[in-house]
Amino acid sequence: MLKWNNIGIKNRLVIIFIVIQLLIIAFSFYYFSTNHREFYLEQERLSLGHYSKLILSDIKEDNLLNNQPALQEETAEWSENTETRVTVITADGVVLSDSHHNVQAMDNHNNRPEVVEAVNNQRSGSSIRFSDTIGEEMLYYAIPIYENDEFQGTIRTARPLSFIRSVLYEDIKSYLFFFIILAVITIILGWRLTNSIVKPLETVTKTAAKISEGELSERIPVRKYNSEIEKLARMFNFMAEELEEKITEVSQEKNRIEAILESMVDGVIAVDREGKVSLINPAARRIFNIEAEKIKGKELISSLFSHRIDMYLERAFDKKESISREIKYKNPDEKIIQATFIPLLDEKENVSGGVIVLTDITELRKLETVRNDFVANVSHELRTPLTSMVGYLDTLLESNIEDQETRDRFLGIIKEETDRLSILINDLLNLSKIESQSFDLQKDDPKKVLDKVVNLLEKNAADKKIDFKVEIADNLPLVYMVREQIKQVLINLIDNAIKYTSAGGEVKIKVEHEGDKVYFSVKDNGMGIPAADQERIFERFYRVDKARSRSLGGTGIGLSIVRNIVKQHGSDIQVKSREGAGSEFTFYLKVAE
Repeated sequence: MLKWNNIGIKNRLVIIFIVIQLLIIAFSFYYFSTNHREFYLEQERLSLGHYSKLILSDIKEDNLLNNQPALQEETAEWSENTETRVTVITADGVVLSDSHHNVQAMDNHNNRPEVVEAVNNQRSGSSIRFSDTIGEEMLYYAIPIYENDEFQGTIRTARPLSFIRSVLYEDIKSYLFFFIILAVITIILGWRLTNSIVKPLETVTKTAAKISEGELSERIPVRKYNSEIEKLARMFNFMAEELEEKITEVSQEKNRIEAILESMVDGVIAVDREGKVSLINPAARRIFNIEAEKIKGKELISSLFSHRIDMYLERAFDKKESISREIKYKNPDEKIIQATFIPLLDEKENVSGGVIVLTDITELRKLETVRNDFVANVSHELRTPLTSMVGYLDTLLESNIEDQETRDRFLGIIKEETDRLSILINDLLNLSKIESQSFDLQKDDPKKVLDKVVNLLEKNAADKKIDFKVEIADNLPLVYMVREQIKQVLINLIDNAIKYTSAGGEVKIKVEHEGDKVYFSVKDNGMGIPAADQERIFERFYRVDKARSRSLGGTGIGLSIVRNIVKQHGSDIQVKSREGAGSEFTFYLKVAE
């Protein structure tokens, strides 16, 4: 459907003329039909009133109320002569005679509107309604019968309204013809008048539209339609010349600003005084994970759902000075943003808008957290064996322990802690080396690597009476890998499966070829990993059960080394586990071409 603003002036005027004509016709039809109908009804009431009075005089003269058969005959005769339905009703509402219906089948008429009105005002009553007896709409007219000032009954006359409707229909046809002729003449005159006014304006409008679309070289032809339009054309030409110069300057400046904003790492949002967004650069859209179309022209709080951003912006507007705050924002991932709110002031020092500069410092904060956690964990892991060693050494040095067995036991504990400390340092150095270097992957046979690891660890499984199963698909292809690193991954995963599976349990290693990948799976039915810990088991020094891990010789770095090696091979490691039901670790290597 066309919008009114998209319709031309000429068409608007024509539509207005047509609507006015239709309204005039409609109101005229309503006025004439209503008034004519009332006129004809009033004439019909007068006619029925005169006829009812004639009937009343005949009834009183012949005393017909006491002679029902004679009254019925007279009623039929009166009706036949005037094509009018005549009904005589007693004071109790009983029908004595009716010209069109058997009185025995008619009900009490005391509740008929025209009868009630005639009795109440003691003169006459009328109503229009549909007659179930006759089967069409009727005009009823009733007058009371009085004898010696005593109410005796009612005379009711009625005629159908079909005659009035037919007369009104003929009148409407005449009026319609007249108004159609009038409307056609008015529209033709209106069209000619509109065309003479609008045509020169259309010429001016088309040229102005081309100028507004950027064709600044276009000029309006100055024709002497009339002095007002000529002045308009001259002003448009002058405006086009001025705009051509200004727009060229503005476009160049705009392109420079857009290039700067597009290339900025920091997000930038410009708002007006009401907080509605007028500009947002790609960096800001990435930070808030939002499209420009969904935020431009809308308020910050309704687009970003961040009360803090809106609050700090209003605070900067109120203070008329820049403020910086660190904000946490979630959509859907949580981000930490360093936001600077800068109010823009006009010549009168009134706030006309503002600029928000945003720096995503989420990764920086994560690195700080990782660093702090790493320092704390390393300190803890190093302090534990060192404290134990220092304690036993102090005991040996300060106490005169002559029992050789006790001295040997203390020295053995110190040796164990020293070895554990050495393993921890080696693991840290190994992890640092893996993270800082990239390795050249070579074609190699995965079956050979797995066979060596199985030969190395199957004795450990046998010592714990663990059912150790190995399933290797036939004809495995070569894969891209660094043999020693994949060997370290498999040793770590299988050794963990054996350590954390109770005696009599099961450890299953499975290797299969699927598409362009070879999948490795290490599955056990041991203690399992709680759901809350599964996302963190690959972090450095993270242990589900710290006491048991230390007792089994774990440093908390093994799975972190595994994840980094797998990533270096362009793969990813997945874990499926349920507490008390065991765990399954899966990774893949790409098939060599």
